[in-house]
Amino acid sequence: MNDFSLKISIISDLHCHHSSTKEKETYLTSDMLRSPVNDHPVESLIKLIEKDQLSTDLTLCPGDFTNRSDQQGFISSWDFVNEIHNCLKGKDLIATLGNHDVDSHEKISNYNLEVAKGIKKDFPLKNDGDRDTLWSKGCVFVESENFRILVINSAHFHYNKEHAVGGKVDSNLLDYVEEYLNEINDDKIFIALSHHHPTNHSRLGLGEHDIIVNGTELLELLGKHSCDLFIHGHKHDAFLRYHNLTESNGRIPILSSGSFSATSNTIYTGRRNHFHMIDIEKKNKVCYGRITTWTFMPKNGWKLMHDDGGFDTYTGFGCNKNIQEIASDIISVVGKSVTYKWEDITTKLPEVNYLIPIEAEKLTNLLKSQGFLIAPPLSQSPTIISNVKAVI
Repeated sequence: MNDFSLKISIISDLHCHHSSTKEKETYLTSDMLRSPVNDHPVESLIKLIEKDQLSTDLTLCPGDFTNRSDQQGFISSWDFVNEIHNCLKGKDLIATLGNHDVDSHEKISNYNLEVAKGIKKDFPLKNDGDRDTLWSKGCVFVESENFRILVINSAHFHYNKEHAVGGKVDSNLLDYVEEYLNEINDDKIFIALSHHHPTNHSRLGLGEHDIIVNGTELLELLGKHSCDLFIHGHKHDAFLRYHNLTESNGRIPILSSGSFSATSNTIYTGRRNHFHMIDIEKKNKVCYGRITTWTFMPKNGWKLMHDDGGFDTYTGFGCNKNIQEIASDIISVVGKSVTYKWEDITTKLPEVNYLIPIEAEKLTNLLKSQGFLIAPPLSQSPTIISNVKAVI
C-alpha cells in the first residue's frame, strides 16, 4: 500500500478583462501596469512567492479566467496563470472552463468555444488527447504518478444564452466516469475539479439557480470510488464543508475557492479575494489536507490575514474524530498546566490540524466553556492554550 503527498495551488475566477470594458469587474485588467506592485494581483503574488520561497506540484484553475467572454482578458489571464505557476516551479497545470469563458451570448462568434479553443498554449490541458476528451465528453481524467484529477466542464451545455443558467452533467458523463473508475485499483489522491458547485451553495444571498444539474448523482458516484476532495469556483465565496453521502455512508470535502481578482464578491457579499495552497497527504487510504489562504487587498497586496469578510488563514479537512472527544483529549493533555504549547498538542493530537472551519469553531467554543483559551485562534496558527481555571 502506497503513501502519497501533493502540494496544490488554486487560482480561480480571475474575471480578467481589458480596462476599456464598460463593466469594471476585476482588480486584474489585461493592460494594467505592474506598478505599484501591491495594486497588481499577479505581480504582488509573484513577489510574495519569491520572498517566501513558495512552491507547488500542481496548479488547479476552476474557471472564469475572463469576464463576459472578453477575448483579450481570456488570453492575458491564461498567460498570468502560467506565469504564477512557473514562478511556483509547478509541474502540472490543470484547468477547466467557467461560464464566463464560454461565449454563450455570441459576443465573438456564434460558436461558444471559439475563443477557448483558439487560445492554444496548452489551454486548458497540456495533453492533446485529454483536451479532445474534455471537449467531446465534458470531462476527462488526468493521471499522474500520485494523483488522479477528474476535470469537469460544468459549462459543457452552455450552447447559448438560454442554456447558460447553471452547471450540468448528463447521464453520458456519469456513465463514462463510472466505467472509468470501475477499472481503477489504486490509492492515488483523487480530486474532482469543476467550475460550478455540485451541491447547494446559497448562503449570502447567492441563490440556488446555478447548481450543477445531477450534482448529487455525481457526488454519490465519486464517493463510491473514494474521491478525496471536490474543488469548484464560481461563487466567489471561499467555503469548506463536507457533503455527506447516502449510498457509501461517507463524505467528500468540498472546497469552494475564493475569487482571485473579481470585484463583484466584495461589492455584493463583502467576501475577499483569495489564493489557496493545499498540502495533502494520503496514508493507508485516509486523506488529510491542510489549507493556507492569502487575501488580496488593493494597495496592500497579498497577506496572511483574518477578517470577517475572509476565509480562515489556516484550516484543513480529513479529521474523522468526534469534536467532543478531541476537546476532552486536549483538556486531558493540558491537565493542570497554566499554559501549554500548541505545537505539543498537535504532536500528540495531530487530528486538530485537519478540522474544517465550522469544526474548529465548535472545538474552540467547547474548550472555552471549560476554561481553556486558544491563542491566537485556530484559524491563525495558535502558539499556546491557557487553562484559566488553573490561574484562579
